[in-house]
Amino acid sequence: MGPKGEVRNPILFVFLTGITFGIYGIYWNFKVATEVNQFLGTERLSAIKVLGLSFITCGLYQIYYQWVEAKAILREVQAKAGLPEKVPFVVTPITFQRVLNNVWESIP
Repeated sequence: MGPKGEVRNPILFVFLTGITFGIYGIYWNFKVATEVNQFLGTERLSAIKVLGLSFITCGLYQIYYQWVEAKAILREVQAKAGLPEKVPFVVTPITFQRVLNNVWESIP
């Protein structure tokens, strides 16, 4: 198990993404991908892949990512931390960060 990530306020994520016209959201994607990959010890999440494919497919990949990939990644992070695998039905950046916050806070 690698180092835990930073606990972030999901509401602040929405606010900062809004006032920076999405730039903070891009920064957040790269930051969270780095933290998750370091924690898992493998290159499991790629911000470039998610953002690039979402752009190319006019957002269709983002929908796939939220329904399939993000859930699998969160389950893997929870399992690695020894927590029960419990992910929301729909994963958004807010719910993704909330689940990560729960994992990071559970680690001493």
